[in-house]
Amino acid sequence: NVEAKFVDSTVKLTEKMKLDCVYPKKATIIQTSWMKSNLTYKENIAALHPVYGIHISDNYKGRIHFQKDSSEDSSLYFVKSTLEDVGLYCCSIQTFPDGTWEKVIKIIQPDAFEVPEKQNHYVFTEPGGNVTFTCPYNIGGLVQQVMWERIKVDQMDFIVLCNSLGQKSFGSDFEGRTLVDCTSKTSSMMVLQNITASDFAMYRCVVTGRNKTFAMSFTL
Repeated sequence: NVEAKFVDSTVKLTEKMKLDCVYPKKATIIQTSWMKSNLTYKENIAALHPVYGIHISDNYKGRIHFQKDSSEDSSLYFVKSTLEDVGLYCCSIQTFPDGTWEKVIKIIQPDAFEVPEKQNHYVFTEPGGNVTFTCPYNIGGLVQQVMWERIKVDQMDFIVLCNSLGQKSFGSDFEGRTLVDCTSKTSSMMVLQNITASDFAMYRCVVTGRNKTFAMSFTL
């Protein structure tokens, strides 16, 4: 059920869009499926198979394409998008021996996409390195959740969420390379490992209490 899962990435609708889908571990990819989740049914968009090639549904022919030379990269490129493309998408990768890995991406209308103002909190690292973000807060009362996200010009990526019980939920692209402490009541510390070029962006922690919300952003 796509709706029940966290949205891993939120993408602003533009005529040309890239929906990122790269399996984050080493495994044999058997097949990748792209679907759009409509209210009552799932619409098949495309299937990618290392032997049988790429099959694109009629509704999407001429409007989407994939990288020809990469079996690891299953990212979907829109070249002629329309307002009807707003909605929830699921990239499902069948692998051996790990099983099925899924990523949920939501395309939203441009006026609904808001990038927060940049704050002067700079963090430095190099590709391949690790980086630590610390977000101190005091919202007076019980903290219901702390969420971390990566923010780009036309895309927001969900990294991790700590709930009030100290439990963690990770975004599909960040599980396995993100460390977070969900026990502190006054600050949140997150370590992002194996930094790549696409990680140089803005980051935000959003702390939600019963009556108050606090947000702090960082630039890497």
